[in-house]
Amino acid sequence: MGFLDNSGDIILDAVLTDAGRKELAAGTFSITKFALGDDEINYQLYNPAHPSGSSYYDLEIVQTPVLESFTNNSSTMKSRLISIGDNNLLYLPVLKENTSVTAAGRYSDPDIYLVAVDDKTQRTNNFDSGDSTIAGGIGRNASGVVYGGVLFGKNPADADNHIIVDQGIDNQNKPKTDPLASDLKEEQYIIQIDGKFGSIVNTNGDEPPDALSKSKDDDGFLFYTIDSTSTNMMENLDSTSNSPIAGSRGTRIKFKIMASENLKDNFAYFDRYGFVTSITTTEGSIAAKAIDTTVRVTGVNLGYSVDLPIRFIKATAEIA
Repeated sequence: MGFLDNSGDIILDAVLTDAGRKELAAGTFSITKFALGDDEINYQLYNPAHPSGSSYYDLEIVQTPVLESFTNNSSTMKSRLISIGDNNLLYLPVLKENTSVTAAGRYSDPDIYLVAVDDKTQRTNNFDSGDSTIAGGIGRNASGVVYGGVLFGKNPADADNHIIVDQGIDNQNKPKTDPLASDLKEEQYIIQIDGKFGSIVNTNGDEPPDALSKSKDDDGFLFYTIDSTSTNMMENLDSTSNSPIAGSRGTRIKFKIMASENLKDNFAYFDRYGFVTSITTTEGSIAAKAIDTTVRVTGVNLGYSVDLPIRFIKATAEIA
């Protein structure tokens, strides 16, 4: 990956994704839709005080280096360009991670969502007893209290902890009591996760029904399309909702993460993709192996997305 020379000339650099090349080889390639993004651009570089006049106000923006095209479709375009007909629009909605709702925060140290991948890591501190009801471990302390920020990846239904993302206009100049315009409200979301490591489930611990779109790309990433019919996954926000959105509120999406069978059953993926670490709890430190990844949530209507830091954890020793 590199940067293109963007000294002022207009450049078009296009490549096919791996899936596109596969379709081309099969003779079935056809472009039906496309999206544009401007992730590399910092619009704060616009300088209306440039000494050379208005023709130079956007010079630094125009000459910003842009990334070469690359074929991994899951790594591109965090922000997509959109067209909106309302010329009086002052603010656009965003997605914000909500860590203020009970059972929806991150772990304290590290500041990340931890996913405990097996029963020992979820809740036991006596690995040899075979008694999965013994309290303790990364997920639960000796009193049976679930640690905040720990998702139960083996059995998601065993704890209330989950992830919440809220949508709306994050500006107090657009009061919470003002309803969000229908064309700015997200009615569908796409959740993206690396299928090697896990899958998405609702707050009951159940996988979204097959009626919703679920796909897997050539890199092994899972894409879930979630809407208002998704049980215990999406809801409307109002002015009284506990939310980090400062202004008009749209919708909320909430979910849990199920660890893949490979992570639950053995250390092979941890040895290949992960690292050795330790997690500090109120009862002590637990040696573990970990894999860091992200889960991306994208609004289908406006294309805004947010990446959430996830660490899959598998304990290797008892509490010390």
